[in-house]
Amino acid sequence: IPNGAGASIFIGFLIAALINGNFSTETIGLLVAGLVLVVLGLIDELYDVPSKVQLLGQIVAAIIVIVAGVRVDVIGNFGNGNDGLFSLGWMSIPFTLIWIVGVTNAIRVLDGIDGLCAGVAGISAWTMGIVALMTGRPNPAMLSFILGAVAFAYLPYNFSKNKNRKIFMAESGSSFLGFALAVVAIMGSLKTAAAFSMLVPIIALIYPIFDIVFAFGRRIIAGKNPFKADGMHLHHRLLGKGLSHRQAACVFYAATLILGVLAICSTKMDGRSVVFVFIATVAAFLFLLWKFKLISFSKNK
Repeated sequence: IPNGAGASIFIGFLIAALINGNFSTETIGLLVAGLVLVVLGLIDELYDVPSKVQLLGQIVAAIIVIVAGVRVDVIGNFGNGNDGLFSLGWMSIPFTLIWIVGVTNAIRVLDGIDGLCAGVAGISAWTMGIVALMTGRPNPAMLSFILGAVAFAYLPYNFSKNKNRKIFMAESGSSFLGFALAVVAIMGSLKTAAAFSMLVPIIALIYPIFDIVFAFGRRIIAGKNPFKADGMHLHHRLLGKGLSHRQAACVFYAATLILGVLAICSTKMDGRSVVFVFIATVAAFLFLLWKFKLISFSKNK
């Protein structure tokens, strides 16, 4: 099994982005920051970089794209039209930083079973692409479609039953996918002048966001390092119920696809309707997790 396979995801994205010819400051910032994460990921494969150093690298990459102009300047208070918006002001930078680092890690931790990270990232990226097109932002849409394409192109070499065709994206691939997804979400939907702008990508990414929030909460309650990996993520819990890697991945593919459709449909709704959809989606997701006993904050579980 070769090292550095995850870098191929970035290389594919880079080549396609250059061919596309979109050389905006935001795109250049994304490519430079992505390179930083990929190099750090490759070093991790060889020398096992501590989690604090990886987090620092993610923060540096996020600052690069923020300086390049990728930031959340306004969010909605869910009124109608531009009157439903207010400026974040100086909070724009820390808010954007938290979003990028948070989504990066939410996607990164999905790389625990074959095919899960790439499949979920690919579906989410194409969801962002459709949302960007519907809100009149063709360049972020193209980047989102490219990101989804390279994620799906990776799948046959990771989701294959043939052990002789296995490659793993490791830190270099999973971190870049999560980071790029967070950035194109800002470029394509969070910057739109509409009250739904904040909730659309959150709806599409509820599964990975919930997974990392539950993981952090569980570790903090248990008195453990919240950044230390464990085998109790939602996909691990499905495996514990007897599902195979492929079956567990397909369950979350279906969930991500349904959430993506809801996110796309929400772009045609007013702010209050989007809030209702968001609350209903969160409630339904929590109910299903509880029903199938996939969440627990017990110190012993």
